[in-house]
Amino acid sequence: IVTENDPDNLAPHIPQWQNSKPKQKVVVIGAGAFGTAMAYTAAQAGNDTVIYMRDADQCAAINNEDRNPKYLSDYSLRIEGGIQIRGICTLTKLKEELSTPGVVILHALPCQLTPPWFKEHKDIIPNDALICCTAKGLYLKTNQLMGHAILDALDRADQPLAFLSGPSFAEEIMKGNPTTLVVASDELFQAVRIQKMLSNFKTVRVFTSDDPVGVQLGGALKNPLAVGAGMVSGMGFGTNTLSAMVTRASHELRQLCIAMGGNPRTIDGLAGMGDLMLTCFSSQSRNQRCGQRLMKGERVEDIQKNCTVEGIATADVAIVYADMCGLELPIFRCVHSLIHKKITPEEAVLDLMGRRSGKETKVLL
Repeated sequence: IVTENDPDNLAPHIPQWQNSKPKQKVVVIGAGAFGTAMAYTAAQAGNDTVIYMRDADQCAAINNEDRNPKYLSDYSLRIEGGIQIRGICTLTKLKEELSTPGVVILHALPCQLTPPWFKEHKDIIPNDALICCTAKGLYLKTNQLMGHAILDALDRADQPLAFLSGPSFAEEIMKGNPTTLVVASDELFQAVRIQKMLSNFKTVRVFTSDDPVGVQLGGALKNPLAVGAGMVSGMGFGTNTLSAMVTRASHELRQLCIAMGGNPRTIDGLAGMGDLMLTCFSSQSRNQRCGQRLMKGERVEDIQKNCTVEGIATADVAIVYADMCGLELPIFRCVHSLIHKKITPEEAVLDLMGRRSGKETKVLL
């Protein structure tokens, strides 16, 4: 078992357990960019993989052309060795696939659609199916972590859950760029199932964690911080400012993680700093691009017409959590205020730079 915080687990070759691992039935929910990349990853690792969508034409293209015409269409879904990703688009077929003993559900819909989807389909989801959530966000309607919202939607307290996170742009996964992820579960053996299911030790390597709270918070709360990083660039500032913002923001994220019951070491890992650096420093990030566009005067409503920017909704929940835990979190609050146009960019800079000085090691937990 390779855990993220265990530096001795750096096997130079594919471990024996990986060669002898059993095939899993994997049902991917959502044929967007990340769902497509996860289906490809699961199939590439030798699993029996199907991907569910509602669009019949999209489904036919995946089955007949080994290509998703809507997302990542430049990349073939054909796998060496004759393994095929099968598309399905009817509830009858979905129910049939989910009835397979030991099925794993890789859920890849946007955050705000995730709990409603589970509520609508709970009757066809087996009680013992392992659900691995890839959505990085918080549920705005109830201000919940995604895991709590999913369990409420299913009306079950004991559904096996895992949470996949880490720096992972879908297109780079499809290109075969080496990518590392972390999967967390309260039951570590469930995280190990996902680890074995997705790791191929060539292009994708998965670490395990027993801190689902920290992994969920890191994956979700980096989104509004990435909007803030885009704001920094949109204001015309350079690398000095962006690096300072990301560093200080990571410590605010750690404070909130501790207050919410997570492990601060998780924020130092892939779900925290790894994902934070990815989204803050890359123009591929929708959150980062959103921040830049906001500083150019565009409206949130217009920016979100054609794509979901998770950092917008998550910024609101982050402030609810900060207030609930009695935390100041000035960067989170400035980003939130700028999104909702409560302050000007100039006022945000003055507020952050004009704060009382302190000793870094004392301030940073």
